Amino acid sequence: MTDQVYFSGKLRHVQLPVFTEPTGPDAPMLKRLLLPQGELAQLYDSEEGMRYIAFLELKANGVRGNHFHRQKREYVYVISGKLEFLAEDLSDRSQITIPVGAGELVIIEVNVGHALRTIEPGSALEFSPSRFDRTDVYRYPLT
Repeated sequence: MTDQVYFSGKLRHVQLPVFTEPTGPDAPMLKRLLLPQGELAQLYDSEEGMRYIAFLELKANGVRGNHFHRQKREYVYVISGKLEFLAEDLSDRSQITIPVGAGELVIIEVNVGHALRTIEPGSALEFSPSRFDRTDVYRYPLT
């Protein structure tokens, strides 16, 4: 599993490893299984439950986000398509742009401005251990 860490751990980009046959007990928990009956992507396994799940359609030339949260940690898993993930650490204003594609997971901690710019149309899942609270969405234009 490729795991890149940015902003002192406030942002993680994870490329899930791909397997083409069932795995044994030594395999990583987070992975993609490309089996004859179809793909199984295991993208989260923790004692901490999820309280928010959303499907994101990623239309051509679209931008989603341009905000940050003070309370909500987010996970974004790209099912299909290609994105540019733009982020800024609010504490020091450092910025990064990360190419993200199918089978990749981005974990966004609080106080990280973020936006998703669609390069190739597709879809993604967004999930969080926090419930959605519209008062915790702070506009923060990155694009």
